[in-house]
Amino acid sequence: MTVLTDYVLGVLCVFLAFRLVRNGAGVSRTCWAGALAICAVSAFAGGTYHGFLPRMPVSVSEPLWTATLMSIGCAAFLATIATSAAHLPARWRRVVMVAAALQLAVYLFAATRTDEFIIAIIDYSVSFGFVLAVHARAWIGHANEAARWIVLGVLVSFLAAGIQAAGIAPHPQFNHNDLYHVVQMLGMWMLYKGAAGVADCR
Repeated sequence: MTVLTDYVLGVLCVFLAFRLVRNGAGVSRTCWAGALAICAVSAFAGGTYHGFLPRMPVSVSEPLWTATLMSIGCAAFLATIATSAAHLPARWRRVVMVAAALQLAVYLFAATRTDEFIIAIIDYSVSFGFVLAVHARAWIGHANEAARWIVLGVLVSFLAAGIQAAGIAPHPQFNHNDLYHVVQMLGMWMLYKGAAGVADCR
């Protein structure tokens, strides 16, 4: 079941990314589309890894898992850049870009040294903590409807991660990873709703 839910999540992310690109340009929207597309890569790679690991040689499984980890970091990086492009003035966008690039470089290096998923959780939490804070300010302070959807999407994504970390499994044939993927689908849709309404900061 984990393979199926991973692949469905991947297909959803591809569909949402395509819709974002089709609906218009702009740095923020383009970066959100890129983040969704890279999330699809992560879902497909992760699903393949978990589904075929027993029959997969190490020479294939290790690079596949590393690619899964790396894609998560790249998606988080693009979400950070998308957020700064939509809500921060130019001087702060440059600061965020440098900080996010350094974080990504450290994360990618770490992903080549360990296969522990905790590094992805830490990186993801830092990046999306920033995304949450900036969009919460835009929503509460400026009644920004797009920001509201992104706040909800981040919160649902954190809920999904919590479900996975806690190992909550509704059924032996529907484990914590499957539930995580289903809840994350809702989070991705909410992020898409917000990203579709963003405009670059002038």
